[in-house]
Amino acid sequence: MEINTIVLIVFLLLILILLVRVTSLQAQLNELKRDVERLENGAGGTSQSSLSYNSPSMNSSPPSLNQTDWTELDKELQALAQQGKKIVAIKKAREAKNLSLKDAKDYVESLERL
Repeated sequence: MEINTIVLIVFLLLILILLVRVTSLQAQLNELKRDVERLENGAGGTSQSSLSYNSPSMNSSPPSLNQTDWTELDKELQALAQQGKKIVAIKKAREAKNLSLKDAKDYVESLERL
């Protein structure tokens, strides 16, 4: 093989590696854009930042002891937690109630104890 052929092959491999990396970065960028849009839409004109992790959430109070007042979501979250799927329950609580990670964890644990 000539040196030119080797250089060409190395060059083509580098281009392929860079192309794969650019594609990966583009996918990550698109995911971040969706997250930003979701956060902007979730803010809905309030003056508080939607990224404030220290402020208590209005939906984070544990459910009442009277289980007849529970929503379907509460029942589903409790069932998931009791099945050992606490992480899934916490994710669902965060999405449905717009809670911080700590608030969602506390909420699911309070459901699990009842």
